[in-house]
Amino acid sequence: MNPNLKRAAWILNTLGFVFYLVWLSQLDARQTLRSQDGILFYLPCVPFLFVFMLLINPKPAPKGKPWWQSDADFAREQLEKQKSAAPAPPDAPAPKA
Repeated sequence: MNPNLKRAAWILNTLGFVFYLVWLSQLDARQTLRSQDGILFYLPCVPFLFVFMLLINPKPAPKGKPWWQSDADFAREQLEKQKSAAPAPPDAPAPKA
């Protein structure tokens, strides 16, 4: 996602959420908190929170054994990767004369 577009979405979503909460605080508490229909005033908060969750960068999943692979196959695969990634031992230095 374009960083400028993401920043604009963060700003617009934050401003909208703040303005909605300010408007909600102006209402009578009996109308919103003490009536059965009061929950309807709080439902528009859900999309704001959903957009915030979508804009947060996900954490990378930890590397591990796939659920379908046996332990022995995973261990053998890891050993093969280590052997292929290990640098070749350097040649012995020439003796000085």
